[in-house]
Amino acid sequence: MAAMNSMLAARHFHFTKPPRHALHRLKPLALFSLILSCFCSTLSAADSDHCFTCGKALGLTVYTTIDHVTHEKVFLCYQCETSPDECYICGLPAITNPVKLPDGRFLCARDAKDAVLDAARAREICDEVKEKLDRQFSRFLTLPSTNFVIGLADRVDLYEEFAVTGNNFECPDVLGYIRSQTNRNGLTHSISIMTALPLPEFKATCAHEFMHAWLFEHASSARRKTLSRDAQEGFCELGAWLLMDSLHEEAQQAKMLRNSYTRGQIDLFIAAEKEYGLNDILDWMRWGVNDRLKAADLGDVRNVEMPSGKSISPTNTVIYRVTESPGPSTLALKGIFSAKNHPLALINNHSLASGESARVRVGTNQVMVKCLSIGARSVRIKIVDSGKELELQLPAGR
Repeated sequence: MAAMNSMLAARHFHFTKPPRHALHRLKPLALFSLILSCFCSTLSAADSDHCFTCGKALGLTVYTTIDHVTHEKVFLCYQCETSPDECYICGLPAITNPVKLPDGRFLCARDAKDAVLDAARAREICDEVKEKLDRQFSRFLTLPSTNFVIGLADRVDLYEEFAVTGNNFECPDVLGYIRSQTNRNGLTHSISIMTALPLPEFKATCAHEFMHAWLFEHASSARRKTLSRDAQEGFCELGAWLLMDSLHEEAQQAKMLRNSYTRGQIDLFIAAEKEYGLNDILDWMRWGVNDRLKAADLGDVRNVEMPSGKSISPTNTVIYRVTESPGPSTLALKGIFSAKNHPLALINNHSLASGESARVRVGTNQVMVKCLSIGARSVRIKIVDSGKELELQLPAGR
C-alpha cells in the first residue's frame, strides 16, 4: 500500500526561465530559443504552448511538474501553478470541474472517474478481490469468508482511528486498516479503506487487509508479537503484489516497490516467493524462527519451529526445514469447472480463469503460465517466459 507521505509529496517546480528581471532584456527570438532548448526533451510528453490543466496559452513564465499518474512532465501556467487545490491522486492543480471530498482532498475531473467513492461499489470490489484471491491462492490458504465487515473511511477518520490507544499494532497503512478481535460470537474483522483511491490501488489495499486477517487467524498471538511490523506489512504487501501481478497492473506494482514503509521487506518477500514458493512463506509467518527476512540469508525462510501437538513450549518443539514435494513433470489439464458462471481451468492443481496468469509448479520449478482461453474440453495457455503457446486437453473419461 502506498504510504501517505508518498501520495502527498509536494510538486517539484522547475523554473525554466532565467530570473524575471532578465526576461525583459531577452529579444523574442532569443526567448523562444531558450524555451525550445529547455523543453526539447519533453515535447513528446506535453504541449509546450498551453497549460496542461487549464488549456490556456502559457505566459512568459513557464513551470513544469510531474503527473504522478502518467509520470510524464507537463507544463503549467502561473495561475495554475499557484492554485492551492491539488488533486490527491496525480498532484496536479484541480482546476476544471474538480471533486472536493469531505476531508478536504480534491480530485481532478480525470482521476475522479477512476476513484472509488461509493460505499456499495467499494463492497462489490472487495467481494471481487476476495473471490480472485480465493482462486489464486486456493492451494495455499483460506481467507475469512463471513466474519468480516468492509467499509469506506475518509482520511480524517483513518487518522483518528490510529490515534486511539490500543491500535498502535494495527496496520500502520493510512490507506486502510483492519481491526481483528474476538468476542462471544467468535472472531471478527473490521476493514476500512480510504475513499477516493484509484481502482488498482483500492484493490491492492483490500488484498493487503485480507492478508492481515489471514495472519490474525492462522499465526499465534506469540508469533505475531515476535514478528516485526515490517515483516507483517511486507507479507501483506506480497499478497497485494501477487494479485496485481495476476491482473497485470504493472503501474501499481511499481508504485508498491517505490514505497519504503516496509523497509525493504516487500522486496525480500517477493524474492523468497519466487525462490521457494508461497507455502514456505506461509509456514515461516506461522512458525518462523526469526522476526524478519534477511537479504544475506533468504533461505532462512525455511527455518521454522513447528509446535508439537497443541503446545508452543520450546521444550516440546521440533525444528525442521520444509522441503516441498515435486509437482507434476509436465503441464496438464486436470479439470474444467465453473465458479459463478466464470469457467476455470485446473492446471497442475492451480485454477486459472481466462486472461489470468500464475506460477504453476512443474517438477521442482515454477512456470509462469497465462490462460488464453477455455473451451469445453481444452484450454489454450501461454508460457510467459518463452512465449510458447500450448493447448491442453482433458484426459479421456473426464
